[in-house]
Amino acid sequence: MKSVNLQTIVLGALALLLAIVSFNLYFSKQDAEKKNEQLTKQVEKLTTKETQQEALYAQTEAFIEATFEGNSIRYFSEAYRSEVENEVEEAETMHGHSRSHTEDLEVFNISVRPEQEGYQIYAIYRITLTGADGELETPGTQRVMYLMSQMHWIEEQGEWKVNAHDLEPLTSGEAFEEAMKNG
Repeated sequence: MKSVNLQTIVLGALALLLAIVSFNLYFSKQDAEKKNEQLTKQVEKLTTKETQQEALYAQTEAFIEATFEGNSIRYFSEAYRSEVENEVEEAETMHGHSRSHTEDLEVFNISVRPEQEGYQIYAIYRITLTGADGELETPGTQRVMYLMSQMHWIEEQGEWKVNAHDLEPLTSGEAFEEAMKNG
């Protein structure tokens, strides 16, 4: 009888040990699946953000080019467009339709920073402009400018649109190039 009790006790202890191990494995698997699901969602979010940022890089370059070609308004959000339309009309009235043309545009840096609503983008670039209608008073001279643009992009009706744009010269092109030459 002692052997039956001992066998029963050993068998019961093994069954209890097996139940505890199974219980721990089951819940460990559940935790691992939850963590895997969370990581998958995070990867999807990061991939989406990365794709959006890459699209915004390209959109920013196109917007900068369009700014100097005179058709950047197509990138504006509805709110920003109505805000600046009067300024654009006044500038066209004062200066007519003659514009300097972009001869050379080189973007040095585009920085994309996510915000609660949209993205804040900073771009530093060099642009060479010709005179009005492509001619300068002194042929062969071109105006080189180093500029920084701050843009706020928002998603409007499934497209990225500029909701604010500040354009500032960093320094005159001649001073910058002279500083670069002199080290």
